[in-house]
Amino acid sequence: MSRLVFRPSPSYGYLWLIGVALVVLAPTLAIVLPGVQGPTLITLIALAPSVVIGLPFLMLAALFPTMRYELDADALTLRYGPVLRYRIPYAEIQGIQRRDLSVPVWSSLRLPGIALFVVPYNDVGPVRMCATRAATNVLLIRTARATYGLTPADEPRFLDALMARLPR
Repeated sequence: MSRLVFRPSPSYGYLWLIGVALVVLAPTLAIVLPGVQGPTLITLIALAPSVVIGLPFLMLAALFPTMRYELDADALTLRYGPVLRYRIPYAEIQGIQRRDLSVPVWSSLRLPGIALFVVPYNDVGPVRMCATRAATNVLLIRTARATYGLTPADEPRFLDALMARLPR
């Protein structure tokens, strides 16, 4: 079987990532922009945490177009640039369902239009997310070791291709 690549549902999640980065980086930008009195070493050291937090959000925003779901001969792979890769062998898939999820207040990277990495949900526990939605119409794939969340744009075609690859 040839490898198939599916894109996620469209989303403006990258704008939220940029927005968070700008809010976090704003104090640093205000100090180091031209025309502003030169920063002191102590000021730059104090602002380093905003750079350490803000730049990864910009990196994730830049990687947003790389989110994809790949079906090859042995496994489904969820990818988000070089920072996230979940490989799910077909033989390990125990169940597939689409559902709305109950989102707790405290979570990992979950913003409107994007959910990445492991996100704890009240009703299903931790889910390894690579999705453009955090709570509604998330396709869950369960294995004995983990649950994965994704949001393919062409869900019927994706499911047909996935089901054709599962062991009988």
